[in-house]
Amino acid sequence: MLVVTTPILEGNKIVEYKGSVFTQTVRGTGFGRTLGAGFKQFSGGRSRGHEELIVETRQMALQEMMEDARKMGANAIVGLTVDYEMLTSDTLLLCKAFGTAVVVE
Repeated sequence: MLVVTTPILEGNKIVEYKGSVFTQTVRGTGFGRTLGAGFKQFSGGRSRGHEELIVETRQMALQEMMEDARKMGANAIVGLTVDYEMLTSDTLLLCKAFGTAVVVE
């Protein structure tokens, strides 16, 4: 399934708009990641644990959106927007994503 942030797909024609697709995924940061990130703050290094969590959470959200779009009969999602937010004192990561499910030729 094609998923793009643009409102159109260059070289493809949108023949039907199926509707909006939304998802939100919440995952815990975990004690190890939080502790490791705390140490990284002092040294100025990257928090690989948190970076992996962000990537995994985004992939989960996109999979759910694509599944919902397929159920609607779509073969693409246009106008994708992804947003992240930390909840409850930085122990939960919320990933929100939305776009428009379409059929393209």
